[in-house]
Amino acid sequence: MVARRSPFGYNERMHELSVAQSMMSVALENAAANNAKKILRIALVVGKLSGVSVDALRFAFDAVKADTIANGAALVIEETAADARCGACGNGFEAGQYDFLCPACGAPVFPTGGNELYVKELEIE
Repeated sequence: MVARRSPFGYNERMHELSVAQSMMSVALENAAANNAKKILRIALVVGKLSGVSVDALRFAFDAVKADTIANGAALVIEETAADARCGACGNGFEAGQYDFLCPACGAPVFPTGGNELYVKELEIE
């Protein structure tokens, strides 16, 4: 994967690197609190509207887990759909990133899912 430059001049992987670092901090804190010697698996929930590239996050995870007790850990990512609901007719549907209008009536919609970004499970030893 080739990193592209954004119009703002930073590498597009930077965001995912900070997300991976935060995730690793949560995992290491929880592992320490439970006297774990090793982290085997970290399960995340990532919504399609969270602004996180799953591929870039996997790449960043491989970098941040090195030299930690999570060095051999697997990263399991559950992606949640970008759900939306129409304020006018109540129609609920899975939306694309740029779906702002209801496919049934054309009125504006609001997101009801897909913004999630959290550590769901941690498997330790």
